[in-house]
Amino acid sequence: MLLLLGAFFAGIITVLAPCVFALLPVIVGGSMSGDVHDKRRPFIITASLAVSLLVFTLLLKATTLFIDISPSVITYVSGGIIVGLGIVTLFPGIYERIILFFNLQAKSQQLLGSGTGKGAVIGAIITGAALGPVFSSCSPVYAYLLATVLPVNFGLAMLYIVVYVLGLSIMLLLIGFLGQKLIRKIRFASNPKGWFQRIVAILFIIVGLLIITGYDKRLQTYISQNTPFDFDSISAQLIPSNNRESAEGVLNVKAYKAPEFTGLSNWINSEPKTIEGMKGKVVLVDFWTYSCINCIRTQPYLKQWYDTYKDSGLEIIGVHAPEFAFEKNPKNVQDAAKKAGLNYPIALDNDFSTWGAYENQYWPASYLIDSEGNVRRTHFGEGEYKETEQAIRQLLQDSGAKLPNATSALSGTVPVTDKQTPETYLGTKRASDFVGTPRLLQGTNTFTPGDLTEVNDWTLGGTWEVTSEGIKAGANATLKFRFAAKDMYMVTGSDAKATIGVTLNGTPISQTKSAGSDVKDSTVSVNAAQLYRIVGHESFNKDTTVELTVPAGVQLNVFTFGS
Repeated sequence: MLLLLGAFFAGIITVLAPCVFALLPVIVGGSMSGDVHDKRRPFIITASLAVSLLVFTLLLKATTLFIDISPSVITYVSGGIIVGLGIVTLFPGIYERIILFFNLQAKSQQLLGSGTGKGAVIGAIITGAALGPVFSSCSPVYAYLLATVLPVNFGLAMLYIVVYVLGLSIMLLLIGFLGQKLIRKIRFASNPKGWFQRIVAILFIIVGLLIITGYDKRLQTYISQNTPFDFDSISAQLIPSNNRESAEGVLNVKAYKAPEFTGLSNWINSEPKTIEGMKGKVVLVDFWTYSCINCIRTQPYLKQWYDTYKDSGLEIIGVHAPEFAFEKNPKNVQDAAKKAGLNYPIALDNDFSTWGAYENQYWPASYLIDSEGNVRRTHFGEGEYKETEQAIRQLLQDSGAKLPNATSALSGTVPVTDKQTPETYLGTKRASDFVGTPRLLQGTNTFTPGDLTEVNDWTLGGTWEVTSEGIKAGANATLKFRFAAKDMYMVTGSDAKATIGVTLNGTPISQTKSAGSDVKDSTVSVNAAQLYRIVGHESFNKDTTVELTVPAGVQLNVFTFGS
C-alpha cells in the first residue's frame, strides 16, 4: 500500500524533476499550439503520453523476453519525432501539405470527432506519444519498478506503474490547461505563424536534439547538482527499503522469519535444501551470479567460512540469480562453481522467485539466519567480512556450537579506489563510453575505431554483430579499451572455442609483467561462457590501453575491474 501511494506521489512530482525541465517547452507548447480555444489538446497530449509510457513499459518487458531490441532505439525515435514536430511547426506550410496529401485530418476526425485546424489532433497525439519513452527515465521510482518489481511480479508492477502514470497525468493536465489559459491572454502568441510559435518550434528542435544526443541526461545532472531542484532525491526516498528494522552491532537487523526457498532448481553439491529443514544450523544465503566480479571477489571468504565452520553448524546456500541469459544454463553455473572451488550447496533461481521472496535487489547480497530460522544480519555488496564473520561466530555460539579459530577474514579489507573504471557492458541495453563509427546499435556493422581520448573509453574495429546483451565478432574484429584498475576481467557469452590476442599499450602482453592469470603467450583461450582475467598489474594503474584481436564467432558481454 505504501508503494502504491509512493508511486502516485512520484508521478505527481515527476513534472518537477530535472529530466522534465528540458521537456516543458514541448508539453506546454504542444498544449498551446493550434487553436488555443480547443480544450481537448491537453487531454489528448496527456492521454497519448500515458498510453505511450505504458506501452513502452510493456515493450521493455518484451525486449527482455522476445524481440530483443534496445530501448535506446526508441529514445532516438522519440527525439526524431520531436525534432520533426518542431520543423513542421516552424514551417507550417510543410505540415499542411503532409496532412492534405495523406488525408490524415479526415481520418483523425473519424476517430476523435471534428478537428479544430489541419493536423491539430494528430499533432497532439504524436507529441504525447513521442514523450512517453523519454518520461520513462524521469523517476527513480519508475526505474525501481522496472528493475526490481517487474521481473518478479509483472501484474503488481503494472498496477504500480498505472498509478504512477495517473499521478503524472493529473499534473500534466494542470500544466496544459494553465498554458492554454495564459496563451489566450496573449494575442500575439496565438498566431500559428507568428514569432512566439516559431520560438516554441525551435525549442522543440533543441529538445529533440538533446534527447537524440544524450545531452538531456547531462542537463539533468547539472540541474540536480547545481540548483535546488533535486527532486530526484525526493522521489528516491519513496522507494521502499528492503532492510528490516535495524539493530545495533554485527547482527544488524531486528530478527524476522527467513522466507522459504521457492522456485530453486538444478542444485549443485547437494540435494535440495529448505530453510525449515536447516533449523538448528546457522545459514548464510548468498545471492550471486557467476560473471559478476563483485560476487567473485566475495568467494574466497565464503569458501574459507564454509571450510572453517561447517562442522560447527554453518551452512552456506548460494542462490544463483542470472544477470545475463547465458547464466541461466545449469552447466555454465556448475562449471563456474567448480572452477571457483565452491563446495557448498548452490541452486539456480532463474525465475527470481527466491530473489523476490527475500525482496532482494543486489548482487552480491547475503542474509545470515540463526538456528531458529530468523534473519539476523544482511549485507549488500562487497566488504564487511570482519563483521560478517563476527556475526557467524556469535550465532554459532548462541546455538551451543564449539567454535574453531577465526579465519583471516577478521582482519581482511577490500581495496577500492574511486578512480577505478566501472563495470562496462558491451550490449546496447547498458553500454556506456563507446566511441567510434557508426554508433553502437543492434545489428551487424563494420566499425571504424575512434580515438580513446578519455580513460574508460572503448572502441571497435572490423565487423561485429551487436545485440542487447553483448557483441559477437565477425571479420577482422578488434576491441580497444582504455581503463584504470589493477586487474581487468572479460566475460564471454558463448561456448565458441577460440584464441583472443592481447596487447598492452601496443606491446604483446606476455612481454610485460601484467599478463592476467588466463593469458598465455599473449593470448586467451576461451572455451566457455565465463569470466577471464586478462590483465593483472602489480598495483593500481591509472591509465592502461588493452587491444584484443577477436576471432569470428566469439561473443563478449562485459568487462569488469578490480584493485
